[in-house]
Amino acid sequence: MVRTSYGMRHSKPMAINVFRDQVAQAVSKTGIDELPLAGALTMSVTFVLARPKSAPKRRMWPEVKPDLDKLVRALCDALTQCGAWGDDAQLIHLTATKRYVGTSDLLDVPGVVVEIGPVEVGIFV
Repeated sequence: MVRTSYGMRHSKPMAINVFRDQVAQAVSKTGIDELPLAGALTMSVTFVLARPKSAPKRRMWPEVKPDLDKLVRALCDALTQCGAWGDDAQLIHLTATKRYVGTSDLLDVPGVVVEIGPVEVGIFV
C-alpha cells in the first residue's frame, strides 16, 4: 500500500488483480460445492518463489521481500473476495512458509500450495 493525496492505494494494483483472478480460478477448479466454507477453519500455505538471479546459491531461504505476512494477507483477501469463505476471521489456525523453487517437492514452478479445512474438535485444547 502506498499513501497518496487520494488516500491509500495498492502499489501494484494490476499484480493484485491478476493474483486475485488466479486464486478465484483455482478455487472454482477445486469442485467444492459447499462454498463459502463455514465455521472455524485451519489453513496451511506454502509460497514457492522464484530464486532471483542475484541471490547467492548458498541462500537456502527467501528471507527477503515479499514479506510472508503480506503474502498471507493478499491470499486471504483473495479467498474472501472469490467467496471461498465468508471472512478470513474464520481462520483460527494458520501455518505459512516461503520457499524457493527447487527446495521442496511441492512445486517445480513459482506458485502457492494451500490446504484449508475445518477445525477438528479438541485439536487446539
